[in-house]
Amino acid sequence: MDIARAVEVSCSSDGMNSIVDHAIDHHLFYMHRARQIMIRRLLPPADRILDLGGANSPLYCMGYTHAFSHLVMVDLPPDERHEYYRDVQVESPSGSVLIHYGDMTELDAFERESFDLVWSGQSIEHVPVEAARRMCAGAMRVLRPGGRFCLDTPNRTLTYIHTRDWHGGFIHPDHKYEYRAPELRELVEQAGFEVLSEVGICEMPETVRTNNFHYSDFVLGNVLTDRVDEAYLLYLDCRKPG
Repeated sequence: MDIARAVEVSCSSDGMNSIVDHAIDHHLFYMHRARQIMIRRLLPPADRILDLGGANSPLYCMGYTHAFSHLVMVDLPPDERHEYYRDVQVESPSGSVLIHYGDMTELDAFERESFDLVWSGQSIEHVPVEAARRMCAGAMRVLRPGGRFCLDTPNRTLTYIHTRDWHGGFIHPDHKYEYRAPELRELVEQAGFEVLSEVGICEMPETVRTNNFHYSDFVLGNVLTDRVDEAYLLYLDCRKPG
């Protein structure tokens, strides 16, 4: 099937119905694509970047469009990570890239005020809350005044509905805590950050309306929304004062 025909089929009523009907099989792809759009559109430019837990999905592979001179990715050694994430390949089209194997909640190895952006992409939920507080405090210490701390994470308001009739826990076996929007906001503000913006990723309108999980929302909902409480993922853009 050529591209034109594929587009015609996917845009037809039957094609759309088929995509919606099979959303449960492909929802992880739709979520990944939504996160790529978020990174491309929302993450600010930065010259020196510290990426917490991102060795398996470097920013420049996730749609980050801005040039940088130095990127450090902090992650656990492969044999200490969940088996889903043990294969690490790092390639950089430009700029210096370093993988620092260590604990992303202990950032003492890095100099104070040495980064312009700290990014935590789907990682804060992998540590207990007390460790997350250390991570936020560490981000505050290593950022220059005016530097940005950006992060995204699952929204427990929605993941609770997702897992309620499934197994009752978190959406991934390696998750230690999944945040609701007010909890995440309080966490970063307690570390001293100013929240510049909050955005929801993967709007879930039917799930919210019915209080039952609808995989079709990954297809039919908006990719980005100001209604953070109605989205499957949360994104915060925070700034260090100064």
